[in-house]
Amino acid sequence: MNWTRATVIGAFAGGTFWAVALYTLLASGGATAAWTAVGLAAVALLVAGALLSRTTSGSSWGVGLILAPLTGVVPVAVFVAAGVAADVGTSL
Repeated sequence: MNWTRATVIGAFAGGTFWAVALYTLLASGGATAAWTAVGLAAVALLVAGALLSRTTSGSSWGVGLILAPLTGVVPVAVFVAAGVAADVGTSL
């Protein structure tokens, strides 16, 4: 497996995924249905990547798809934590 190819695929796919995800969340005003759709899309990418990574010819693509939704997990977690802290009345 080519790890360089996998990380580049993950970076491009992750950037695209999170751009679409954030646009969807912002355009919907943070509706529960939008959060559900983004979560389901992330799980679908993980499952597709796991299935694809089991093949010899598609292992780099599979790992790249697995990395895609994980590229933005830390920033999203920080912003969610900051939002929850602001709602509670504290700061980080």
